[in-house]
Amino acid sequence: MHAPPRPWILRALLATLAAVMLLAVKDWAYAPTYHLFLDHRPAAGHSAAAQTFAIEDDRVVPLIVTHGPDHVALSTEAGADATIHVGLRAASATNYSIEWRRGETHRVLAQGRVEGSASIVCPYPIGTGVLDLVTDKAVTWVDPRVVRSLPMWPYLWIAGLLVLCRLAWTQRGTARPPSFFGLTQLTLLKASAATISLVVALGASEVMLRALGDRVPGGIVAERHDLGEVNRDPHWIDSTRYGRRLRASVETLNEWRDGDIVRMGYVPPSAVAGPLHKFAFHTDAEGFRNAAVRDRIDIAALGDSFTDAMTMAGEASWPARLEGLIGVPVQNYGTAGFGPQQELLVLKDYVASHRPHTVVLAFFAGNDIFDAEAFDTFQRSGGTIKRPQQGWRIKDVVSRADSWFVVSAVRAARRSLGRHQGNVAAAAPDPVRPIEAPAASARAFDSGWFDLPVGGKRLRWAFMPPYLNTLNFSREDLAARPGWRLTAAAIKEMRDVSRSFGAEFVVMFIPFKSQVYLPLVGAAVPRDEIQSAFRFYLEGYGGKFDVERMLANRLAQNQLLTQLCAEAGIPFLDTTPILGARVATGENVYFPDESHLNEAGEALIAESLAAFLQSAQGQRSATINKAVSR
Repeated sequence: MHAPPRPWILRALLATLAAVMLLAVKDWAYAPTYHLFLDHRPAAGHSAAAQTFAIEDDRVVPLIVTHGPDHVALSTEAGADATIHVGLRAASATNYSIEWRRGETHRVLAQGRVEGSASIVCPYPIGTGVLDLVTDKAVTWVDPRVVRSLPMWPYLWIAGLLVLCRLAWTQRGTARPPSFFGLTQLTLLKASAATISLVVALGASEVMLRALGDRVPGGIVAERHDLGEVNRDPHWIDSTRYGRRLRASVETLNEWRDGDIVRMGYVPPSAVAGPLHKFAFHTDAEGFRNAAVRDRIDIAALGDSFTDAMTMAGEASWPARLEGLIGVPVQNYGTAGFGPQQELLVLKDYVASHRPHTVVLAFFAGNDIFDAEAFDTFQRSGGTIKRPQQGWRIKDVVSRADSWFVVSAVRAARRSLGRHQGNVAAAAPDPVRPIEAPAASARAFDSGWFDLPVGGKRLRWAFMPPYLNTLNFSREDLAARPGWRLTAAAIKEMRDVSRSFGAEFVVMFIPFKSQVYLPLVGAAVPRDEIQSAFRFYLEGYGGKFDVERMLANRLAQNQLLTQLCAEAGIPFLDTTPILGARVATGENVYFPDESHLNEAGEALIAESLAAFLQSAQGQRSATINKAVSR
């Protein structure tokens, strides 16, 4: 008679079986998908394609846009059982091929002819290599990615072998009560009940979090944001009169680390992590960034995101700082995304009833003319044609488990617990590093980032490509646009409405970052390097650009506004020289990775406007006194 099987051997087999099953579930859940972005291209790659991120069906979709025959090279690496997935959109019949190369090895993985849209799936060779997306016409490549699909058969084979081992081993023993790998029925029942309870709890949590929709906690929203999911932003509502605008009586907390230039995928993140900006966000009963609606105000501030200061605490905005400087009530009526016509509507709908003695319009040169055109289209369509939302860069590597809300909740909790206490300080200053090496040893431009010695410090920043592209328009080009005609008409009507209730109307010009920082670049960087840098930013816009012409166009909008205000009798303050003088000392007045002014920039224009208004008031008083004395 054989000796009975030893319990510890059966339990070891059970433990091994459980480990194999858990490993199978883990590998299935975390099988990765590698999204391929243009910054994955090899150093030797040469292509005029551009990376963009669009919102389609409430998700962010990475796109690689070419402007003619092109050869897009992307560095890749994947193990066994991987496939390439990519969409292709072509306006006309286009020949394409998807190729892979490593050293002397070269393979054509897929090829064909497409007109319209197509989805392409092909096997991926194992290992590191370069993936080439080749077309003979302008196309859009949609979300190229490498998907790992780990096979389950090895785990099933091992599990089956373990079960056979158990059966063979137990045959050696004498008759004994039925058991599973040496576990009694009671123990097995308890283990099964605990496992089922855990699965049910996780399933219920997943269902509950999904049912919350846009009401899930902010940390989970941030995790889903990284996956490219578009959630309803509680800050905003859609209005038939204004389009997208701030919701009234919002009380929440805002935080951000990467600026819009990075979030939208225009440049990769800096090698030095920026500070976490965290601040309370509040809107009043009218939907503007004020502590409350006030009956009596002396100054009304109109504008867009440079006025409502979405990137910082409300008290750091220029209207709030202006109130502290001159000691009279200043109400902030700015809203991100608003253009001149919407600002005119705000003046009529909200400001006029308060009868302030001064109305200040902060004109932003980066997009106000183009916003005027977009809102005109919105109005003409009866509110049906809305401005498309810009997407953002999503995670490079995702897995099946990333789609589960419970995983997002765990990661959000871990991120919150592990966050360094020093990173929660609101409005941390821009890091300024002392010069540690001669200027000649530093690269002036690298992957979207300028890094120059200025005023005894190293100044680091990136440009916003759409605003930089505006410098391709001369003064005459801008004056011929419908947006300028709409802008000029709105500004003149704002002047007339303001005067109708006894207020003086003032225009303050706020430049975009390129206008302020370009003199530094022009003075310190050779022209061929500027050409290369501008090509990095502007390759997605097609056509040719001329650096000298762009430098010459730097103040084109300043000149247009100066002339308009002079002819219309409107006091005009141009803050470009003031901001430029501060930057020349080595201090950033815009966030390095943002298109917006930082706290120092907002404070500077508030100081400039306070001096301008007080000077104008003094001149008016002197004129009145002189008239009375006569």
